Amino acid sequence: MLLRSRQLRRSILLIIDIAALILSFTLSWMFRFGNVHTWTLQELYRTTIVVMILAYTLVFLFHDSKRPPVMSQGIFDSMLSVFLNQALMLVFLVIYFFATQRGTLVSRYVIGVMFAVNLLLDYAARWIYVLFLRNCAGNDSNMTNVMLVALSDDAPRILHRMKEHVNFTKVSCITILDEDLVGTEIDGIPVVGNRTNYLETHRCHVFDEIFIHLPYDYHFPLRNLILGFEQMGITVNLNVEIFNIDAREKQIRRFGGYQVISFSAVNLNTGGLVVKRLVDIVGSLVGLVICGIAFLIFGPIIHFTSEGPIFFAQPRVGINGRRFKIYKFRTMYQDAEKRKKELMEQNEMNGLMFKMKDDPRITPIGKFLRKTSIDELPQFWNVLKGDMSLVGTRPPTVDEYEQYRNYHMRRLSIRPGITGMWQVSGRSDIKDFEDVVRLDLKYIDNWSVLLDIKLLCMTVWTVLFGRGAS
Repeated sequence: MLLRSRQLRRSILLIIDIAALILSFTLSWMFRFGNVHTWTLQELYRTTIVVMILAYTLVFLFHDSKRPPVMSQGIFDSMLSVFLNQALMLVFLVIYFFATQRGTLVSRYVIGVMFAVNLLLDYAARWIYVLFLRNCAGNDSNMTNVMLVALSDDAPRILHRMKEHVNFTKVSCITILDEDLVGTEIDGIPVVGNRTNYLETHRCHVFDEIFIHLPYDYHFPLRNLILGFEQMGITVNLNVEIFNIDAREKQIRRFGGYQVISFSAVNLNTGGLVVKRLVDIVGSLVGLVICGIAFLIFGPIIHFTSEGPIFFAQPRVGINGRRFKIYKFRTMYQDAEKRKKELMEQNEMNGLMFKMKDDPRITPIGKFLRKTSIDELPQFWNVLKGDMSLVGTRPPTVDEYEQYRNYHMRRLSIRPGITGMWQVSGRSDIKDFEDVVRLDLKYIDNWSVLLDIKLLCMTVWTVLFGRGAS
């Protein structure tokens, strides 16, 4: 009975994963040092395993929860989940070692072998758990019996789709509202209710919950059906897809004292956003140290080779239209904005952005700073303040924003970033603003912490080899 709860099943899975992690760490220690328990006597390694457990728990709660339920995963999906969880945990571990300067004191052999052993051990443990759950799901005493409420033409398709998902629910009976089919069967499941007797079905048939799947334009007093079964203590599930609006995301939530269905272009995982912000803070602090070093080297050069301040501040538009000032090392002469109007005819970009090869407004040192992306280091201050993120979409200028069409606005549904898909996709080769929009929306629609890490790694590669810089 308890295993019907998805939350409980996931809690057990987390315990299994952590147990596999501890066992893998112990085995890797034994392979390296020839004994089992001595790592527990050393404060450094006790702390390391605690950090790994905490990091893995965060990854599991905020990243693994977005993947398909473990019972529905195939062999490849299950192995991918295990690998990604371990990889993200190691990222947090590296950040911890960097912040505490203790990385050189920990055996890399132990960590490396632990990673390899845990891939196999955790994968095997998960599959044993899945086999156990599937065996339990096949036992009627563990199943949640469900009555389907639908129309006659839709019922076979709905039943087929529900059977494709392995879980602890079973459709035990059906109510058809548009025809009186009581006494017949659909795919071997008895039809027990119709438009008039649906509230009487529970007296003669056993079901724990109800699943309502009706077209949004089908005229039926749903209120009576829902409240009627609620009074009996039966859980009623209403499929929100009955609202035939092709929004990317739909969710039920409380809003201003009301219960509503929210339609949105994208639903970013709240836990993942917390992890993203933590990475932003750590990354921006490291970046500001590098920026300080760059300031000592290039600040005097910028100051003495052209008139004007060392830093350049410009109004930009951030998340959902919020205005902020973006900071860069100045790479242009002071009259750059005035001269931009004169150069618009030479704009090499189609659309709302301005880009020009051999822009005469750029100072000699500015060309080097742009080529190496050093000019963007002060933006780490924007990241620390929360105006920007390490990874996101390109923040538009105010005049670009004022010319946006409606679908362009979705680029601003997340925080803008120092880097993103456009920056690592050969930005000098992109000549159309719509391609920039396409890449930004692709990032938003597929966002994950893992994607951010991938783009950060690609950014380092791009900066080191200068590909796409301008």
